[in-house]
Amino acid sequence: MVGVVGGIYGIGGGSLLGPILVARGLPVARVTPAALAATFATSLGGAAAYALLSLVSSGEVAPDWWLGLACGIGGLIGGYLGARIQPRLPERALRLLLGTLATALGALYAAQTLN
Repeated sequence: MVGVVGGIYGIGGGSLLGPILVARGLPVARVTPAALAATFATSLGGAAAYALLSLVSSGEVAPDWWLGLACGIGGLIGGYLGARIQPRLPERALRLLLGTLATALGALYAAQTLN
């Protein structure tokens, strides 16, 4: 289900899976690498599916490879910096930050849907 929603909205699976696993009580330091791996796998699968669809469909569904590369480079840099910073932050602060971000993004998606 995470892969389907991630493919529809263009977000990595870890964006959905991470908050769910943390809410179930797993420590953020354990969830983070798994969520990043899920995001990577979902992103590769989604890009491949859209690339294949662009070969057989008449509509414009091909990935924007330059934009994807730019986002990927930003993700690599941010992921590296986050991995360096995370061990220095208390678990409670990480959980609060993750919960706040997940709630804010959910509210943003809901507001955009209603407009």
